[in-house]
Amino acid sequence: MARPAQSAVQRIQVGLLGLVAVLLFVSIANMILDRADSNMKPTQASTVTDRKDGKQPKDEPLAELGVTPSVGAEEEPKSKQRAPN
Repeated sequence: MARPAQSAVQRIQVGLLGLVAVLLFVSIANMILDRADSNMKPTQASTVTDRKDGKQPKDEPLAELGVTPSVGAEEEPKSKQRAPN
């Protein structure tokens, strides 16, 4: 049977080995995500600047597909329109 001192040292070694393994996995995942993010930035920037009309795209994907009307589709909001006299 192992002595209590050896058991404590072995537990500390296993704990430290586990901590090093977790830090290694986290750092590898961070490097992969950073590389993937840096590869995506030029593609996203080119889609925004490649528009022929020079306007920035609105954040209305359903309106672009024609499913819902765009906010800018009306010239005047209904609350500002005058009722006929």
